[in-house]
Formats: sequence, structure tokens, C-alpha cells
Amino acid sequence: MSLAAEAELSALYINARNAVEIRNILKEMGHSQPPTPVQTDNSTTEGIINTCVQPKQTKATDMQVHWLRDRAVNQKQFRFFWRPGNTNLGDYWTKQQ
Repeated sequence: MSLAAEAELSALYINARNAVEIRNILKEMGHSQPPTPVQTDNSTTEGIINTCVQPKQTKATDMQVHWLRDRAVNQKQFRFFWRPGNTNLGDYWTKQQ
């Protein structure tokens, strides 16, 4: 797996872990939520999470991959999707303009 995909997986994992806490609080308050949309600009990462791509080696990120897949596919808490990086304004400084 490329370093970019590993970094993107780690970032998605950290953000999703934080979002789960918020989702649980809202659920306890009686406000059930639909799957939270999560955008990534790395198509390899999106493919790994949505089981479209099977990586050969994920030892460094195995737990993160399985956790994200479980939350997206089995528990339907998240909806991961790909969108080009030039439309992601939060990622402006890392893209060539």
C-alpha cells in the first residue's frame, strides 16, 4: 500500500473515531443519525474501505481498515466516498494550483 493511502486511512480512522462519539451522544439524546458522509481524495483509500480494492499488505493499518469497514459496511454509520482533491477546500494547501 502506498504511503499516501496509509496516511489517508489513518486520518479517516482518527476522524471517524471522533465522529462515533458525537453520533452516540446524539443517539442517546433521541436524535438517530443517517450514515455520516466522509469524503476522501484518495481513490485507493476509498476502494480499500468499501472493499472494492484488496491490498496485499496492510499490516501497519489492519486494525484501522477493519474498524472503518465494519463501521461503514456492517453498522452503516459512515458512507465513505471519493471526490477529487481540487474540490476539497480544506485540502487546498497540499494541492498544486
